[in-house]
Amino acid sequence: MDTMIAAQAASVHDVEEMTDYELERGKPMPSKVHAATQTNVIDALLRYKKKYRRLTEISLRLGKEKLVPDIALYSIDASDWHENEAEMSLPPLLCVEIVSPSQSIDEMKEKADKYFAAGVRSVWLVLPALAGVMLLHATSKPQFFSEGDLVDSELGITIPVEEVFE
Repeated sequence: MDTMIAAQAASVHDVEEMTDYELERGKPMPSKVHAATQTNVIDALLRYKKKYRRLTEISLRLGKEKLVPDIALYSIDASDWHENEAEMSLPPLLCVEIVSPSQSIDEMKEKADKYFAAGVRSVWLVLPALAGVMLLHATSKPQFFSEGDLVDSELGITIPVEEVFE
């Protein structure tokens, strides 16, 4: 019983220590490595700018779920981009999550499952600590890329993995 009380107290303490950003977005505050990796992914996807729109930290309201991917990728003609929505209800084609040291793969897999349930076609879990990217699709086994080209056949995207971690 004492262990349970201590765990609850630690949990309350952790919530009190979380920043507004973390509480609102449900994920850790980005670090320098996270920010650099996010920029690198955006830059690597730039070669697809005529086909896809890249959005960072956009709030998504997908059914009952409120999610904030690090990067969301939409078809260039998917929406009226002059409309300034605070939350997007249209699911992106791709959600990219950059995994921080405080996040577990199980947590991220659960988040990916929420994306897939809402109609997202691909999820990339970028793992800076491993210099690799785990590619997830709803109906196939995960693929891990740590060298060569990351190939997302679902979206017709190929990017060199080294561009993500340079």
